[in-house]
Order: sequence, then structure tokens, then C-alpha cells
Amino acid sequence: MIDLIMTSPVEGPATLFTRNFRVHAGIPIGLYKDGPRTPIALVYGDISSKTLEGIGENYAGIIAIPSVHDDEIPEEPCHFETMTVKAPILAKMQDFKRPGFDCFVKTFEGGPLVLEGTAGKAITLIFSADLVKATIRILSGEIENKTGNDRFGRHNPPPKSVTYAPAVSFHFNLIENAVRYIYRKLGLPLMSIPRWPASAPMALFLSHDVDVVRKWTIKRSLYELAQASMNLLKLKGKQFFSTIESLSGALKGNDPYWNYDELLFLESGNGFVSTWFFAPFGGQFNHRDNDIDPIYHRKASEITAMIRRILEDGCEIALHGTRDAFFDVKALKQQLESYESRMGFKLCGVRHHYLMFRYGKTLEAASEAGLLYDATMGFSDRPGFRSGMASPFFPLPVSNPAGKIVEIPLNFMDTMFMLSGDEPEVVKRRVIESYLYAKAAGGLFSVLIHPENMDSSEIPGLAQFYHSFIPRCRMDQARAMTGKELVHWWISREKILRSIEYVPDLWRIQGVEMPGEMDISFSAPNIKSMQFSIKGARGASDLFHDTLKIRPGPIDPEKGITFIRKK
Repeated sequence: MIDLIMTSPVEGPATLFTRNFRVHAGIPIGLYKDGPRTPIALVYGDISSKTLEGIGENYAGIIAIPSVHDDEIPEEPCHFETMTVKAPILAKMQDFKRPGFDCFVKTFEGGPLVLEGTAGKAITLIFSADLVKATIRILSGEIENKTGNDRFGRHNPPPKSVTYAPAVSFHFNLIENAVRYIYRKLGLPLMSIPRWPASAPMALFLSHDVDVVRKWTIKRSLYELAQASMNLLKLKGKQFFSTIESLSGALKGNDPYWNYDELLFLESGNGFVSTWFFAPFGGQFNHRDNDIDPIYHRKASEITAMIRRILEDGCEIALHGTRDAFFDVKALKQQLESYESRMGFKLCGVRHHYLMFRYGKTLEAASEAGLLYDATMGFSDRPGFRSGMASPFFPLPVSNPAGKIVEIPLNFMDTMFMLSGDEPEVVKRRVIESYLYAKAAGGLFSVLIHPENMDSSEIPGLAQFYHSFIPRCRMDQARAMTGKELVHWWISREKILRSIEYVPDLWRIQGVEMPGEMDISFSAPNIKSMQFSIKGARGASDLFHDTLKIRPGPIDPEKGITFIRKK
């Protein structure tokens, strides 16, 4: 539990920091103006000695972050943190020297990142960088709004310093670690909610954009036969026989693009689920106004039957929005309604074709159309973290209240094998580097594989890579979740964290639904000597080093659950 105290006016919407830090860290934090509620305060803004000493009269611990007016996101990071991995700090380091304060955490370069001392009687940690403002500037889209647009109308990428590692997630982890350190120093139990179901170490969002459902259309068959004949005349027999073999398979019903069962078998065999983004099909959607949007050259009944098989496997169907839907709410609603009338259920999320995304348009259209999440923010030619996040997050819709949409960022898209200009082995290495950053952050890694690209004649090396990558994720105990599961989990976490009632030695959660695999943790250096009673649940508990982990099981939301520390 931690109180947030603003001692200076905030540039930008502070809720972007507070909401996302709260849910990312799993630690209740709130802005309280009527006196202290918790043992520790997070102070942002003016952190002069006089200000901190005044706050220290009411708190046992303080974490202070300075607000710097002219702090800008560097084009290239100048400093890196060392508490987890060599992760970039996307804020300038300030020259803090306080009497009685010593360097507690150094940057990779050796300068002070965190100072430790006391303010009055309160244990105090002072950060030397404005991590709050950096978070707000990145998540608000302020940086991308200055990069201009490409020929498709998409924002150009922000600086590499923002995207190559999940810097915002690491910022949050730094502040979370500071909170945990002070609680341990004080010997007080800290209540928190582990980030992923069943306390999994990381999460995985596997997804598939269905752009093409048939390789061997009549038009393409004629073209490829002509090309094969040319290859034969040029004594390129291997390419000729490969084309003929693929065509012969298609005549027997084995089209290489219609490989959904194989993908489902690979993923489910490793205990994973995935989300499939289908474009609208049938009727008016069999024709497009441009040559970019998907057109499905198959009977609507075949596609519908495949969708139902995907759902039976425990996977999710979401919308692959066509070109205009990323800014036109009328077009987006029309596409969603076509699915609802055909399939009999509503879709929860969208990823737009060609990753079409624009701040001030895309999230607003999705919110107005009643969707719960967007999964478009990513790159087609590089891996990385477009918003600096290795987790779902609450973005800032410009003209709608924040909170209606959850963004599930995209970290790797298979077209990178074609568009990056790198050799396949280099691409694989770069993807694994991004994956390891997400793993180090205890975060989410989001993957997009187009089924048609698993055809080895389309992108050599992709299928082999994916077949090796999935077992690796299983060995790392990653928890695969569909988009719908992720967004419900993230929203449930926020509701629960906001509802926690706290007085010394008593914590109560009441009036909200608690997911079945949501654990509750209490951490303290002497946790083994503490005793707790639980009212409202009959779950299981385990003790791991300095953490008591409780899985409450079914809870009546009206009665709630109460934890009491016995003296």
C-alpha cells in the first residue's frame, strides 16, 4: 500500500502513470489528500529537503521522484539501470547531492540512480531521474505525434531508445523494487497481487492475422504454372517440381495456406491458446475498394466452420479491421455487426490490417464501437516495444475517458523476416533478444504469425523458428492468454487493487469479482513468524522465502475476503 503525494503541478495526465503502475506492480496506490493512510508515500514534484521533512512527520518511509520541467526523452539512452538487466533509463539524470544521503543504486555507468537517507524519521529513497514524466510522455503518444506519418498514414517509429527494450516496464519495476525495499526495511508486510494468473513468471500473447485463406486461386495457379515453365526452361528443376507438388496437393484439398489445424496442434500441444484475427467476409465483404485489404477466396461456410473449430480449441476470434476501420467508427461497427449476425456473439478486440494506427482516431473508434481492447501497436519490420511496455496497458484516448480500452502491444510480427533487410539468423537473434527483455521484466511477449507465412516457400525459416520458439516459451513457464483473457485479467486487477480497504494489520477486498487463479501475496523479511487469519475464503497457501502466497479460491463478492494479521 502506498500513498501518492503530488507536490507540484503535473505535466500531462497523471492517471497514465498511476493507473498503469498500480496494475503493473500489483501494489495499491492512490492520490490521498486527507492525511496519511499507508506507511509509505510516493512523492512526485518538489522534493526539496523541507518538503520531504514535512511529509516524513506522517510517514515511516518515502520514495521521492523529482519533477523536471524540461526533461526530454533522449534519442539515444545515456544511462542504464542495473537492478534487473542493462535496461535504458529514458530520462535525464539529475545531479542530486543531499547531506546525509548516500548512493544506494548506481547506474551502469556508475552514477547515482537512487539515494538513501532519512527525511525527519522516515527512511527515504530519492530517484535522480523523472521517471513519471517519461512514462506519461511515452504512453500518451506525445512522441509519436511528432514523428510524422508514412505513406499509409501510420505514425513513424519513435526513437530506438523507446522501442528496443520495455523501458517503461523497467521504470515501473524500479519504483516497485523501491517500495518493496522500504517495506522490508521497516519489517512490515506488503500486500500485492502477482502480475499473472497462478503467479506465472511471464505471459504470452500468441496471435494470427488471417489475410489469405487460399494460395492456389485460379489466377495465381496460372501465373505460377507460367513461372514454373520458365524455371524448367532455365534448367531450374527444383523450383518447377516444388510448384507442381504444391499445386497437386491443393487439388487434393491440401492448400498450404489452410494450415490452421497444424498451428492449433502446435500451440495446444504446448498448453497454449491463441487469438485469431479474421477480416469480415461474405456478401459485401467479398469485394474491396482497394487492393490491400484481405479478400477470402473460400466459401463462407468453410471459414465459419473453421472459426468454430478454433473456438472449440479454447482460442479466441477477434476482428482484423480493414483499411478504413482504424479511423471510421461507422465502418468498424458495420464489420463487427457482420460477425455478430453470422456467428451469434460479439467480438472483444481488434487489430487493424497493415497495423494501421493513429493517435486521436484508432482508440476512439474502438471505444465508441464497444470493443474492450486494441492489439495494433507494433512494427512490421522490427521487434520491440513501441510504447515501452511489456504488458497490457491503459492508453490515453484523446476524446474519450481513459479506461474504456486496454492496449495489448505487439512485440514481434513475422513480416520482419521479409521487411527488416536482415538475414534469417539475424532476425531470429533479434526476436529472442526482445523476448528475453520481456522475460526479464516479468512481462508479456506478444507474437503475430500469419498462417500463410508458415508456408516455407513464402518465408523460409519462419516455420522452423516458430516450432522451436513455442517449446522454449513452455520451458520458461510462460502463461499463454487470449486477448479477451488478458483484458479481463487486467481490468479485474485494477478493480481489485482500487477496492482494497486497509487499516494497520487488516486488508479487505469487497464488492468485486476475483478471478479464480488470482493469488494474493504478503511479503516481509520475518513473514515466517507472522500469523494471518482469513475470512471469506477457504483456499490454499504456500510460503516461499519471505513471501506468503495465498490462492483464495471462490469468493462471494458481497462478503468479500478479509486478511487480519494476528499480534
